[in-house]
Amino acid sequence: MAGTVPTIYWFDRWDDRIGILPVLGGLVHDEELNGHDTIEFRSREVPSKGDRLLWRDGGIWREHVVVRTEEPLEGPCEVYAESSLCEMLDDFIEEEHLVSRTAEQAVGYALAPTRWSLASCDVPGTAGCVLYHVNALWALRRVAEVWDGEVTPVITVADGRVATREIIFEAEHGEWRGLRLTYAKNMVGCTRTVLDQEVCTALYGFGMGLPLVDEDGRYQGGYRRKLTFGEVNGGVDWVGDEEARLVWGRWDASRTNKVHSFGKVEFPECTDPATLLQLTRKALAEIVRPQVSYEVDVAALVGGDAGLGDTVAVVDTSEGHGWRLRARVVRRVRTFGDAVTCRLTIGAAQRADYEVQSGLVAEVAELRGDVAGIDGQLSVATSTAYVQEAVTGAVDEMVDLEDLDF
Repeated sequence: MAGTVPTIYWFDRWDDRIGILPVLGGLVHDEELNGHDTIEFRSREVPSKGDRLLWRDGGIWREHVVVRTEEPLEGPCEVYAESSLCEMLDDFIEEEHLVSRTAEQAVGYALAPTRWSLASCDVPGTAGCVLYHVNALWALRRVAEVWDGEVTPVITVADGRVATREIIFEAEHGEWRGLRLTYAKNMVGCTRTVLDQEVCTALYGFGMGLPLVDEDGRYQGGYRRKLTFGEVNGGVDWVGDEEARLVWGRWDASRTNKVHSFGKVEFPECTDPATLLQLTRKALAEIVRPQVSYEVDVAALVGGDAGLGDTVAVVDTSEGHGWRLRARVVRRVRTFGDAVTCRLTIGAAQRADYEVQSGLVAEVAELRGDVAGIDGQLSVATSTAYVQEAVTGAVDEMVDLEDLDF
């Protein structure tokens, strides 16, 4: 990595060149897998909201958009800019029902109203979801979640300005470089965080609510029992991890057997039992042990620097854990100044605001299915898309509470 502050090329919102935006002191670049990508710095010049900042990061170009400035009467301006992906917040998708679509097709629908295009896609399989009254960035994040891919923006420059804006949609960003982190109590510059997600050793999986039909198979309106996978799983509607049960389960009433800690997952858009079984097994693999993250200075790694998405071998024998695993770099914060300092988050990451909202959508959609099951008369108009719109509004109202004093 270069050891100096990068040059910031300054453009207005119409991509017309203004000049060089001088940086005072250091510049902080904070990026997360499938999440935020921001820069913060001080400058004596004051860019306007929506101005575009172009800079070279090693061998790649990055583009950010000014979203906030703090301008004191005296002293430099504080500039906060986000990845130019944020411009997709201004592109709108009315309604798209994606059924049995490939990842490439799904990304195409998300990017359709934007000026971005798909550079490449290596995510296999088909899936489906509903995009209803959402901005294009929300849609792109939703596609990444459903098709289990990762989004990387690619900027090309020609004749002193941005020539193309493209997306690489890949199964996994980053690579294995042979890096290793050994965690110990007396380690300097490292913090371990055990996140608050529940640990389950077995999961029930439920899909879309099944339509209500008569004896002849004719649709009667409404929905009832949700899809399960027992028919492709030996008659059992749950999957478990026996090794995890012995470690993270609990005693039965007589303290003679260790039993599973059960949970459930919902995939309200899944209509195939085999697919539901696969999705549930994948969800179980992510929840059978505590979610742990390690925040470390890059100097703590053995083997060199790490990029976003790279895989790191983690050895954590403190407090008798005996954890030996491979974990990924999910966040990287670099400060460019006289030298470059780098702070990494390795392992699990806290759920982003988008993921929390998406989870609320799924839960309310599940509730919709439960209500329909009471009498089978719920209006067909009460669709997942309608629920998504309602939850989006509810989340917006929750955000408004930030301005209140408690």
